[in-house]
Amino acid sequence: MQNLEVVKLFLFVLLVAKVLTDSPPLYASTKVGTDTTQTNQRPAINLGIYNHYGFIIPHSKDIRDLSTSNPWGLAADLSFHFSDSLSWQYLQTYPRLGITFTYYNFDNPEVLGKGYALILYVEPFLTAQHKFSISLRLGAGLAYMDKVYHPDRNPENLFYSTRISFPLVVNLMANYRLNQYLNLRAGGTYKHISNGGIRQPNKGINFPSASLGVDYALRPTYFATRELLTTNFPDKSRHYLVAFMFTLKDRKDNPTDKLPVLGASFYASQKISRLSALTAGAEWVADYTLKEELQDRGQKEGFQRAALLGGHELQVGRFRFSQQLGIYVYAPATARDPAYQRYGLEYHTAKKMFWGINLKAHRHVADFLDIRTGLKFP
Repeated sequence: MQNLEVVKLFLFVLLVAKVLTDSPPLYASTKVGTDTTQTNQRPAINLGIYNHYGFIIPHSKDIRDLSTSNPWGLAADLSFHFSDSLSWQYLQTYPRLGITFTYYNFDNPEVLGKGYALILYVEPFLTAQHKFSISLRLGAGLAYMDKVYHPDRNPENLFYSTRISFPLVVNLMANYRLNQYLNLRAGGTYKHISNGGIRQPNKGINFPSASLGVDYALRPTYFATRELLTTNFPDKSRHYLVAFMFTLKDRKDNPTDKLPVLGASFYASQKISRLSALTAGAEWVADYTLKEELQDRGQKEGFQRAALLGGHELQVGRFRFSQQLGIYVYAPATARDPAYQRYGLEYHTAKKMFWGINLKAHRHVADFLDIRTGLKFP
C-alpha cells in the first residue's frame, strides 16, 4: 500500500511537470558549441522527487534478526546545475550542487521507526550535454531518528541510540532528459547512518536501495559540447596538509560518560586528474574513553594510537570527498581490527584553511565522527 502511494505521487508530479512544460521557456539559451568564452551562463535550478526501496546489510550478528526489513523512502531535492565554461574548464564535466530532504521508513515501526534527513551534496554529470548521462552523487548531512535505543523501551535497536545522527550517501544515477524541463532518473544509492560514536550502542545502519525519480527545471540551461582541455591543472598538483580533530565519545561500558577524542594528521595530496588526487600520510589519536576503560580493567597499556593512511580524494571545486585506509603502526591497546577506514567531507577556503567532518569506522561499525580544521601548504 505504501509503495502504491509513492507511485501515485510520482505520477502526479510527472503529470504536473508535463503540463508546466507547455509554457514558454524562462529564457533563451544560445548554443555555444566548443566556445569557452561564456563564463557568466546562469546555472539551471531544478526541483526533484525520488523514491527509494532497498534492504539492510546485516554487518553484525547482533543486528541480523532486525536486518530482514526493506526500508523505503521519498526525497525532495533542490539543486543548481552549472553549465558555464569555468566549471567545464576546471572539472571537465558539469557539476550539480544541491540539498535534499529525505524521509526514510525502515519497515519496522516498533523498533527502527522512521528517519528524516537533510543532506548537502555535490554531483558531477558525465556527458550532461547529451540526452543520456551518468552522474555520481556524494553527500553528507544530519538525520532525525524517531525510534532509538533505550535499555527498557527499545533494547533491540542497536543501530542508533541518538535522535540526531549523521548520514553519508553515495549514488550512481542514469539520467534521460526528455526536454529542457524534464529529466528522468534511475539508479542505486548506498546510505550509512550512525551517530559517529557519540553514544552507544552505535552499530550504524547501512542500506543500499534502488532509486527512481524525476527532475523539473524551474530555470533550464544549455549544456554546450566543449572540447576537453589538455593543458596543465589550474592549480599546483601537490599539496601538504595538516589537520586537527576533536569529538566527544561515549564509553562503551558506561554510555553516560562522555569523554574527548583528540587527534592530528599530516598528509600529502597528489593530483592525478582534474577531479582526483591520491593521498598518503599519518595520524595520531588520543581516545580518552579508551584510557578510562583500560584503567577500570587495571590494564597499563597506552591509550594513544598512530597509523599510516592512504587513499583517494574527489575534488569538486572547493569540496573534497575523501576515502582512506588506515593501518595501525602503534596501538598498545589492541584495536578492533588492524586496519580501519576514514570517510571525509571538507570545504577548502580561498586561502590556506579548510574544515570538515570525518568518520572513522572498523569495517561496517563506526568508531567516531570528528570535526576538523587545518591548513594547506603551499
